[in-house]
Amino acid sequence: MTRTLSPGRAALAACALIAVAAVAGCRSAGEDVPDKVTIGGGGIGARLTSLGGSAMGATVTFQQRDGFVAMLAGLRNAAPGRSFRVVIHANGNCSSPNGFSAGPPWAPPGKADDLRHVVISTNSEGTGSVSARLPGWRLEGPEGLVGRSVVVHDGATGSLEAEPGVRNNRAACGVIGPMKGITL
Repeated sequence: MTRTLSPGRAALAACALIAVAAVAGCRSAGEDVPDKVTIGGGGIGARLTSLGGSAMGATVTFQQRDGFVAMLAGLRNAAPGRSFRVVIHANGNCSSPNGFSAGPPWAPPGKADDLRHVVISTNSEGTGSVSARLPGWRLEGPEGLVGRSVVVHDGATGSLEAEPGVRNNRAACGVIGPMKGITL
């Protein structure tokens, strides 16, 4: 059976093969080469799954820096040439079909509402990425990101709210937590 990889997975596979070759190339003759190599992992983030009939997938990662959290988001299989918002939500729950279970948009106490979301635009192939600094945010603790959800909303403007059982603009959702790497 032949399997075709998406452009994103093909690039990831190519990077993984390069990493394996680099590890093998750094070995002296006679040294053991590991059976498996793990790429990535150890970070905090979420792999988002589609909501409400969307085909979108996304990955959002976070890193604690001195005085801020760095966020990197990437979309795939999204509507081409559109804008989306990446938004942190209060609940770490993506179980409802329309994303209502993620709860309301969230920001740490005292942080401006405009820091609740980051706008990301897609290219003609339906992919896009964005990085952002979230000043004063934390990864862990009672006011941290871990255990909350991240939701991609369709459109750069409009309501971020949702009602149970009603179609809304929430296109993908994932719970923020430790990310696992890819083992080859």
